Amino acid sequence: MQKLNYDDKVEKLKEIKLPRWHDLPDFDIYMDQVVNYINLHLDILNFSDDDRSITPSMVNNYVKNSIVKAPIKKHYKKYHLAYLIVVMILKRVYSLSDISKMIEIQTKMEESNLELAYDTFGLYFEKCLHCVITNGNLESLDIDVQNEYQSLLLNVVESVVLKIYAEIKLCQN
Repeated sequence: MQKLNYDDKVEKLKEIKLPRWHDLPDFDIYMDQVVNYINLHLDILNFSDDDRSITPSMVNNYVKNSIVKAPIKKHYKKYHLAYLIVVMILKRVYSLSDISKMIEIQTKMEESNLELAYDTFGLYFEKCLHCVITNGNLESLDIDVQNEYQSLLLNVVESVVLKIYAEIKLCQN
């Protein structure tokens, strides 16, 4: 990945687009491909040159702690990538225990749909990040939540985005 200066990185964050469910690879991939894919999409969120979004040992730890399902014969599927992307974003603010609880809440919901939940997370994340980077706050954020789950998800995403914004400002000085 080409090194970006601070201002270029902030501009790119305004345009961030997480892969949607239909964008995730539709075939089995190995650990090194998982790590490369996630780092390709999430490295822009790191402000230190030493930071990497994810490493193989992190993936193994998430599997060991049942946050992400184990690979099947060393192959990772689309749902593994979706979980890992969400975990990598949420871990900026939340403990792995809290993230595990949030995933459990989502999967126990009556109308649980991993594809929709993942895409909604991506949409909320992008809208919140764009709003806070552009305006310095979330006051003009326009997301219509339909139920308690969407409200919780929006609050979780807002907290992560505000942390990212604080990191941006701290790096600026």
